[in-house]
Amino acid sequence: VAAVEPLPERRSLLAAALPFTQALLAQVGRTLARAQAALAWPEGSPPSPPPPPPPCAPLSDADLRTYLGPGGRLLRPHDLRLHVYHGGVEPGLRKVVWRYLLNVFPAGLSGQERLAHLRRKAGEYAALKALLATRAAPAELALVGAAVRKDVVRTDRGHPYFGGPEEGHPHLAALQALLTTFALGHPRLSYCQGMSDVAAPLLAVLDDEAQAFLCFC
Repeated sequence: VAAVEPLPERRSLLAAALPFTQALLAQVGRTLARAQAALAWPEGSPPSPPPPPPPCAPLSDADLRTYLGPGGRLLRPHDLRLHVYHGGVEPGLRKVVWRYLLNVFPAGLSGQERLAHLRRKAGEYAALKALLATRAAPAELALVGAAVRKDVVRTDRGHPYFGGPEEGHPHLAALQALLTTFALGHPRLSYCQGMSDVAAPLLAVLDDEAQAFLCFC
């Protein structure tokens, strides 16, 4: 506006912007006043924050049983997650608990139903792996396989589960198959560097390719 005015009547940029600036500052002031009023405490001072929950021991088998009801059904999934969040899980129990935390099981299954669910999912994984391997174009299969292999051969090789010679290593082969199947089944995402670092501990703890695939998904 100032640029199109006649030269004698031009005002400085500061002068031209002053009314807008004043209106803006007034609006900000009114907003802050309303926010302060909304946050005002009746006694004039905010209450002290609640103390953090005390750290608890890692989840044990006895602890896990307190979250299970008749037939082994998980009754308090939220409380179980809070316990793990604050205390972790005993190493020997991770194989069981991680499947709860990673939503492998539908809600409300009994112990026997969970076993049947795992068997069914293992069959579905085997069928999916075979289907994707035969349906994928050779060029796509080679490209994905090479990208996965590049990471598999250098992921956690210092861990006993993945250590040793590469040739014929069953755990490296399982990690390769798991990640390749995921990449082929999710072509928009495919394989990204670092996925092997997520899948490797799942496979090492669960020691089962199909279950590790379910947890990874």
